[in-house]
Amino acid sequence: MLTSFFGKSNPINYLLLAILIFGAYVFKVFVAENTFVLWMVLEQLILGLIIIFSMFLLDFIIRKNNLSKNNTYGIFLFTCFLIACPAIFFNGNIILANTLLLMALRRILSFRTDKNMEKKILDAALWIALASFFYFWSLLFFFVLYFALIKNSNTNHKQLLIPIVGFSGVFVLAATYHFLTAHSFDWFFSWKTAIGKDFSVYNFRGVLLPTAIIFTFLIWTGFAGFFKLGTMSKKEKPNAIILLLTVITMVIIGLTSEQKSGAEVFFILGPLVIIIANYIENIEEFWFKEVLLWLALLLPIIVLIL
Repeated sequence: MLTSFFGKSNPINYLLLAILIFGAYVFKVFVAENTFVLWMVLEQLILGLIIIFSMFLLDFIIRKNNLSKNNTYGIFLFTCFLIACPAIFFNGNIILANTLLLMALRRILSFRTDKNMEKKILDAALWIALASFFYFWSLLFFFVLYFALIKNSNTNHKQLLIPIVGFSGVFVLAATYHFLTAHSFDWFFSWKTAIGKDFSVYNFRGVLLPTAIIFTFLIWTGFAGFFKLGTMSKKEKPNAIILLLTVITMVIIGLTSEQKSGAEVFFILGPLVIIIANYIENIEEFWFKEVLLWLALLLPIIVLIL
């Protein structure tokens, strides 16, 4: 049933998933936590809309770059995993940083065509630089950007300097703003955050279970995708390699979080669900597809019970 429904790309799919995300967000943030201060309500509603935007952005990335067939498996999995990790709803910095990194990924994946290449590189660098002001270690995503540039046979040495220019521009604007408002450069010393080593939050079943299942999907489908690289066409392979590298980079970015809460899992959801969606759509056994999709759907329900 789920295979047939989400195996198509209908407007009702997007509407249903957006409602599920918004409903889960409102329930967890406002009902379960009893948050009803006006300014906090407005702030949280904006963050909720940004999460829904990130879902549509992810779908746009998938379709624009032909990363899967004409289905909505990717955003379905994204919705299920997101709801199963409600700690994400309470970390605005991770929500904003991850959305900005998805914007950068959108540009990086478009490097397959040389049209407006300089603009694409600059845009990607700007998004990554902006993300770092919400989550410092987002800067590691520059590794993905440079890898994509180096892998592109038409990249010249001038284009390799564009990310540095883009980052420098954002940094200078940020420094100017802080100096004008605070008359100090103290922000620079607090910009870089320490890497937290306390993983005790993962002792709780409500955090450990969804994380363990998501990482099981990651290892399983990641290895399957890696071994499939040899059989891919020259057109498909570059983006597949970038996606695998993006997942690895996002895992590292998540591990660098200063305070582990479970929200850091949000970083890997975007690229991961694309890989899982590809894996599912290539499975020949209908029942196996159905089992995997039901497992994803039941995960947030089980977490809610816990």
